[in-house]
Amino acid sequence: MSILIRRADLATEADEIAKLLVDYLTTALRELHETFGIQDSPTDVSGVRDSLSEYSDPSKALFVAQDPDGGLVGVAGLRTTEPGVVEVKRMYVVPESRGLRVGSRLLDRLLAEAEGLGASAVRLDTARFMADAQRLYRSRGFAERSPYPGSEIPPHLQQYWIFFERAIERRGRQGRQGAVSPG
Repeated sequence: MSILIRRADLATEADEIAKLLVDYLTTALRELHETFGIQDSPTDVSGVRDSLSEYSDPSKALFVAQDPDGGLVGVAGLRTTEPGVVEVKRMYVVPESRGLRVGSRLLDRLLAEAEGLGASAVRLDTARFMADAQRLYRSRGFAERSPYPGSEIPPHLQQYWIFFERAIERRGRQGRQGAVSPG
């Protein structure tokens, strides 16, 4: 199956993207409750569609994975949190497309975008029960770190999340690509 990774077209795809993100958040919140007994949410699901407008800012990017029939099967965002630092947000692939390297391709596209934005580090957070996501992040050089400033995960929920960071090596620059020290 040939999946296309491209920038989201919010003018025409906002409803479809919002549906993907609501599915993601609803599933994650259910798993959070089943795994840890937590009913508190770090994100308001009802405001997902409205929140997409923030990706029109040039310091942010939103990408989708599109199947050959034109349907969206994945989404991933990137936002600048401070000069030189970007954060991966809302990375999700529909269950039917998992195992097809869609998540890997979305993450690789985000890393290329981070480099294009001039970032020196990429951060992200993931719930502790998301083992497949953690394996993907580690395979791309992300290392665990302490919770970082600007994370949407409130302090009372951070124990249920893992926070990651990875350095971005710009082409032509000396040094090694990979993890940065925990901060």
